[in-house]
Amino acid sequence: MKWLLFVALIGISLTSQAQLPATGKRVYGPVTTKRGIVLKEGDQVRFGEGALASGGYQHIYLTFDKLGQKAETAHLEEGYAYKYATIKEFREVGSGSDRRLVALIRPKGGVSIHFRAVDLEPAMQSKEIISINGTAISKLISKKQI
Repeated sequence: MKWLLFVALIGISLTSQAQLPATGKRVYGPVTTKRGIVLKEGDQVRFGEGALASGGYQHIYLTFDKLGQKAETAHLEEGYAYKYATIKEFREVGSGSDRRLVALIRPKGGVSIHFRAVDLEPAMQSKEIISINGTAISKLISKKQI
C-alpha cells in the first residue's frame, strides 16, 4: 500500500513539472517564419551541429524559461547533432519588429520531461536546425528571400 502511494505521489509531482510555461503568447495553426518557411505542430526538425565552441547549441535552450539567457548552462548541450525532434507548439515572444517565434520541441530518444525551446530564425540561420520534415532549409526558403 505504501508502495502504491509512493508511486502515485511521484506521478503527480512529475506531471506538475511537465506543465508548459505561461510566458509568451501561444500561436495556433501553421506559422510562417520571416524567411517564408511554413511550420506546423507535429513537424519533424533535424538538428545540425551546435554553434558554440563547446559543441552546444546557441539558439536551442533547455527549457522555455531559459530562453534568451547567455549562460552556457541555459543552452542545449552537445550530443544532439543530426537527431530529430517533433514540434509540440509555438510561442511568440516580443512584439513588432522584435517579435520572435519560438518552437517547443521534444528530441527523440530523450528522457527529459521538459520541452526544449528553439529560437527558430537564428537557429535556422546558424544551421543548428538543418531540415524540416526531411527537406533542407535552403530548399524551403522562398526564391525572393535568396
